Amino acid sequence: MGLLTGILFTGLLFIAATVQASHYSADSLLLYFKQVEEATFLHQGLWDKDIYGPILLVDTATREVYANLPDAEGALKFDKGVYKGILPKEVTFSNTDIQWSGTHWAMVTLPLSTNEHDRVDLMTHELFHVAQPSLGFRNRREENNHLDIREGRIYLRLEMAALEAALKARRFNRAEDHLRNALIFRKYRQMLYRGSETTENSLELLEGLATYTGQIMSGRNKWQWREYLIRRIEQFEKVPSFVRSFAYETVPVYGFFLYQKDNHWNKKVDGETQLTEFFSEAFGVDRRILLQSYVKQVAEDYRGRTIADEESKREVSNNLVLDMYREKFFEEPRLEIRLEEMNMAFNPQNLIPLDEDEGTVYPTITLSDNWGILTVEEGGALLRNDWRWVIVSEPLEITATRIVGEGWVIELNEGYEVSRNSQGDYQILKKTTVKPPPDKEDSFY
Repeated sequence: MGLLTGILFTGLLFIAATVQASHYSADSLLLYFKQVEEATFLHQGLWDKDIYGPILLVDTATREVYANLPDAEGALKFDKGVYKGILPKEVTFSNTDIQWSGTHWAMVTLPLSTNEHDRVDLMTHELFHVAQPSLGFRNRREENNHLDIREGRIYLRLEMAALEAALKARRFNRAEDHLRNALIFRKYRQMLYRGSETTENSLELLEGLATYTGQIMSGRNKWQWREYLIRRIEQFEKVPSFVRSFAYETVPVYGFFLYQKDNHWNKKVDGETQLTEFFSEAFGVDRRILLQSYVKQVAEDYRGRTIADEESKREVSNNLVLDMYREKFFEEPRLEIRLEEMNMAFNPQNLIPLDEDEGTVYPTITLSDNWGILTVEEGGALLRNDWRWVIVSEPLEITATRIVGEGWVIELNEGYEVSRNSQGDYQILKKTTVKPPPDKEDSFY
């Protein structure tokens, strides 16, 4: 993970909302672990590897953790078949993979769904992230800010509409027609934004393959899987931001249809595969130059005009939001914090990218670093694109251990303090230690 330690990403956000009560018995926890172990063993041929490994379930209310295996440093205690402990406050939690206490975990937050398919789906998704490095997939951070721009959003929505039509088609050959159209919209979008094929591909290799793996291992049959994918696409239309959320939806649908042709298609994918070209070859999309007139003609079959009108209206309102955040984080007094060894948890569905050199607004985020823990519940924080600075609004209250602003709070660690510069902005700095002068010896002269 480079300079960053344990960057946490929330995944599988469309899992059914039905949850169990907040009490977690040893029997229920052991059942969850057993179901996942059986699923990974049954599908070990998917990647020629049994991806079962350390799983850390986190009670978000109490920070209690329950694990299937011991940690390397002995922080967890064995009790009734389950390893238990308390997650330190500086460790943020979400559905992710994380290095903690000497062990690489698949972390999943409690409570879990009462639906077994959804539970196994979620946990095997995160287990795949743990296994990804050994399978040759790198964790590359790429920005897809073009998916918050009008044209980028239009052609992603058209791609998703064509994928939905493919799932609803009664005949496989008709489904393939819709898949080819989906890829036409995708390729045209990537023509409009230079470099977007690479940035989209990186996130699809990271999250798309993990989502596909979880869905394969979930235990749903073909028809349950198809209906599940349709529900996810219908919900995706309501997501505020596509910049990090799209990859959870695209790859699984293409994968669903590829699985009907070749159960082992995923083994032909590695860390260097360009998925757009891979899918295009698999579904017979020719390499002709895509003319705008032709693409717009195809778009008419997928509510093209309606989608364009909706995105024009969104563009107007979104520009007002962007201007508000630019004023808040660049013109008004603010607190700028240097990042050193960051962990963070956030919602990938609501990110708001500004211009390329400005950064991305995270409306809600929890971020820990050497200086303490930042919790933003409303109002947002701006993370610069180099991931070396985070900016929040002006502090309203400052003490030795706590800094409070509008919608955010920082628990400040010992050894750090807040300083204000001549421009009226604030920073968190390490305290400077002033050594007292040496004692003067008595003189006889």
